[in-house]
Amino acid sequence: MSFSVGIGIVTYNRKDIVAATIERVRALTREPNAAFVVADDGSTDGTLEMLRAMEVPVVTGPNMGIAWNKNRALFLLAEKLGCETVILLEDDTRPGRLGWEVQWIQAAQRWGHVNYAAGWMRGDFLGGRGTAEDPVRSRTVTSQCAAYSRAALAYAGYFDPRFSGYGHEHVEHTCRMIRLGYGGGRERHDGAEQVVFHLITGDIVVVPTPSHGNAAQIERNLHLARQLMVEQGYRAPWCDDGQLLQFRSETEKSFSNGRAWFALHKRPGMPVDQPSGQPLGQLSNRDRLARLLPR
Repeated sequence: MSFSVGIGIVTYNRKDIVAATIERVRALTREPNAAFVVADDGSTDGTLEMLRAMEVPVVTGPNMGIAWNKNRALFLLAEKLGCETVILLEDDTRPGRLGWEVQWIQAAQRWGHVNYAAGWMRGDFLGGRGTAEDPVRSRTVTSQCAAYSRAALAYAGYFDPRFSGYGHEHVEHTCRMIRLGYGGGRERHDGAEQVVFHLITGDIVVVPTPSHGNAAQIERNLHLARQLMVEQGYRAPWCDDGQLLQFRSETEKSFSNGRAWFALHKRPGMPVDQPSGQPLGQLSNRDRLARLLPR
């Protein structure tokens, strides 16, 4: 079974939040040939048990931080499943309307990489309408949703696994993409040359959620990011043989139910909260949407 598009959600200890995001992805994604996975970073709040009850494909392992966890989803979808476009959502970021993924797919295939044009960043916007054809050009970038072409990941690589915890891993990765011609460029503003990020609005909604980050992690990762900005090379999702073996083990365990298990729209079995006797994976998009909207 082949997939053209892969959708990944990254999560850690946000059981109820990620459950609602999964429901939105299942209900509002039109692409019939989409793969889906949740990358769980060693949650201890019952997230894994809930995901299994919801029959959600999961790749997981011990808590390793955001960079490692995002790589779990990116590598599985791009390398193992061969998705030509990968869309990565944080667990508090949800589709806002039916067919939300179309703009992200078009933008990723056109620009190689694109990020979310959040309303709170408008002061840094330099132009653009926020569409796949005319993305916002921004001085800053945020990490709630991003899309990648498989080619961009093949050349630029993955999040640097030297980042731990929370903070700055996304900026370094996107800047590396831009150096290779994906997801932005450099422009002269206010008398200086600046990195400019390509962003789209992308029909998504961000739910206000407390952060797991702390000041010490952010400061450490800022220092590391400044060092890594001068490194031009491809990054694997691991640093050494020990990490490679761990990463491979986590990835291979996620395939215990086979390749077809990752199909977004053909879930086998029945979730515990399904009242109709019909498996959620067999519901139409309209039926899924009806379960989400207020009556």
